[in-house]
Amino acid sequence: MKRASTLVALIALGIGAIISIQPTTVHAQSANAADGMQISPVIAELNVDPGKTYIIPITITNVTGSDLTFNVIVNDFASKDETGTPSIDLDSLMPSTASIQSWVTPISPFNILARQPQTIEAELVVPSNAKPGGHYGVIRFSGRPTGIDTTGVSLSASAGTLVLVRVSGDVQESLDLLEFYTSQDDTQSSLFARGPIKFVTRFQNEGNVHVKPVGQIEVRDMFNNTVDTLAINETKGNILPDSIRRFDTVLEKEWMFGRYTADIAVSYGTAGQAIVRTIAFWVIPWRLIIGIVIAIATIVFILITVMKRYNKYIVNKALHGKDGTKKKSKK
Repeated sequence: MKRASTLVALIALGIGAIISIQPTTVHAQSANAADGMQISPVIAELNVDPGKTYIIPITITNVTGSDLTFNVIVNDFASKDETGTPSIDLDSLMPSTASIQSWVTPISPFNILARQPQTIEAELVVPSNAKPGGHYGVIRFSGRPTGIDTTGVSLSASAGTLVLVRVSGDVQESLDLLEFYTSQDDTQSSLFARGPIKFVTRFQNEGNVHVKPVGQIEVRDMFNNTVDTLAINETKGNILPDSIRRFDTVLEKEWMFGRYTADIAVSYGTAGQAIVRTIAFWVIPWRLIIGIVIAIATIVFILITVMKRYNKYIVNKALHGKDGTKKKSKK
C-alpha cells in the first residue's frame, strides 16, 4: 500500500506541474496653446471656389494676468514626418505653389485684456486663377506685453491655426497603401509567441489635395471567427499631397494561438474611394508548448521509473517472500 500511495503522489505531482504551466498575463485639447494664449480652432478646413472671399473666425484667449498685444503672420507648413506633425516654415521667403500666404488679408496688431478672449476674422481671398487642389498655411499669433515693441526681449511663444484649403476644379484624389504589416517591439514579423500585436499602415498621398482615410482592421482566427475590429485614423487626421503618413493600431489580446488573418478596409475622398488588403500572421506560444512537453516528459519518466521499481518489488516479493528469505523450489 505504501508503494501504491507513493505512485499516486508522484502522478499527482506531475499533473500539478502541467496545470501550473499556463499562459501568464503581463500587466503592464481642443485648443492650440502656447505661453500666454489659447487658439481655437486648431485646424480650419475650407472648400473654396476661385475668385471668391471667405472668412475664417479665430478665437484667441489671453490666459495671462496682463494685457497683451498680438502680431499676426501667415506661414507655410508641410508634414514634418510620418506622424502628421506639421513643420512650419518660419522664413517663408519663397512660398510654395500650394501656399496661401498671399491669400490672407494682412491683420493689424491688436490688444486683448488679461484673461479675456477675442475673436478675429481672417479674410481669405482666393485668386481667380487659383490652381485646383490643396493649398495650405498657418495663421500664427505671437503675443507681447502691451507697450513693448517687437524688438523687445519679452516676446512669448506663438500659436496658430492650420488652414487647409481645397480649391474646386480638377482635383485629383489618389491614395496608395504602401505597407500593411504586423510588428512587435518595433520589429516587423508574421510570427509571434504572444500578443499584443501592432498593425502598421503607411499611406502615400499621390494626389493634389489632402485626404482623410478612415476605416478598420478586422482580425479573424483560423475558424473564421472575428477576434477584434480595430479603427484606423480615429482622430481623422489628414494626409497632405506628396507625403506619407503612418498609423499604428494595436490588438491588445495577449493569449492567442494559431493562424490569423487581418482584413483592412479604408475609404477616402469625396467619391468614397476604397482600399482593401489582407495579411496573415501566426501566434505560436512556444514557451508554453515547450513547458508542456517538458512536463509530459517528466511525468512519463516518473511513471517509467516508478513502474520499474514496482515491478522489481513484486519480483523480489515473489522470490523471497515476506520474511526476505529466498523460497525453495519444489521438486
